[in-house]
Amino acid sequence: MTSLTARPPVLVRSYAWLDAHARQVALAAVALSLLLAGGYALVLGDTLRYLDERVYVQLAGSLASGAGYSADGVQATAYRPPGYPFLLTPVHGLTGGDVLAMRFVGVLALAGCVWFGYRVGRRVFAAPAGALAAVVLACYPLLTYTATALYPQVPGLFLLLVTIDCGMSAVETRGGRRVADVVVAGLAGGLLVLTVPNFALSVVLVPVWMAWKRRGAWGAAAAVLALAVAVPGAWCVRNALALHAFVPVSTNDGINLLLGNSEHTTAGSGTEVDISRYEQYAKDHHLDEVGINRYFSDSAVDWITEHPGDAAVLYGEKLANTFSFSSDMATSGQGGRTADLVLALTYYPVLLLAVLRVGLARRWPLSRTETLLAVLVVLNFLLQAVFFTRLRFRVPLDGLTVLLAASVVVRFARGSRGA
Repeated sequence: MTSLTARPPVLVRSYAWLDAHARQVALAAVALSLLLAGGYALVLGDTLRYLDERVYVQLAGSLASGAGYSADGVQATAYRPPGYPFLLTPVHGLTGGDVLAMRFVGVLALAGCVWFGYRVGRRVFAAPAGALAAVVLACYPLLTYTATALYPQVPGLFLLLVTIDCGMSAVETRGGRRVADVVVAGLAGGLLVLTVPNFALSVVLVPVWMAWKRRGAWGAAAAVLALAVAVPGAWCVRNALALHAFVPVSTNDGINLLLGNSEHTTAGSGTEVDISRYEQYAKDHHLDEVGINRYFSDSAVDWITEHPGDAAVLYGEKLANTFSFSSDMATSGQGGRTADLVLALTYYPVLLLAVLRVGLARRWPLSRTETLLAVLVVLNFLLQAVFFTRLRFRVPLDGLTVLLAASVVVRFARGSRGA
């Protein structure tokens, strides 16, 4: 590999400047994300574009009014994961349900993603990698778009980055600072499980990574895991009391599994799948929320076991669809060809650079942090395809992919062989 001194002088000076000003660049990126996402939120105003947005507002309103976790203010539910409505509830209560104010939960979460992306990125390789990742995250169109919708993915990415960063810090620190890092990592991880349940296994892997990185961190890792389990554990108790059943997080995993694995499912069908015969059966047999969830889940498993070949092909097609640049955010899509082009031109270069980073592992061995990020990305791609894939479900993984892409760019700029 060419040495740093043989690099073009402008590249050498640019790397040196970014190394010296990485923190300032990251802070500027935070301000930029607030400007871009905040401005777009103001443009959107109080218009709710998607059904899911209205449901989340209703759930937050029910909590804010003291009616409990209910979609209609009467009947207790666990159909939607509660983490995101929990985050919306204080804003709903303080503003009387102002939609624009609730949009800024996502705007602030994106700003937090930019900052913690910088913090994780500098641990990946060097401070310039964190600064570059922060700038990309701030300017990434899909993140800005999703942050201003009332959807849980950007807050989920924020919680994931906090869990990773504080878990890393807990390995390196001692005393009160370690205790604080452990508490924040554990609580953020637990809230992440309640916000985006698919990341439950990712939350478990963070303390495993902590123990792997440093032998003396077993105690801290165990404490993070215990706290992360305690948060959804408390929600399980609530569900047992309110629904009289064991419900780990929500009762919509059954329908999600059925939508992704039934006779009418295609790779890109999302929620547009004809499951009317299953819904009619549930209606005819007067199944309650928990019973419907169990019936849908069992029906999906039955279809998979009865059609293993078709199920395997469908799984592969869904996995490939994960990398689609379609701009549809929900059952009623937004955007168009221009939006698709923007998404493609921003996502695929990042994806290719991240793949290049892994491909160059023999030349530049992956650091343990890079290994964790790569495992999380691959693992969650595989898990998401079990259900059904959609662009916004990929948003948190795009954030991790940006970190890997920034790492390889900075390594080339630095001209270093070292990890």
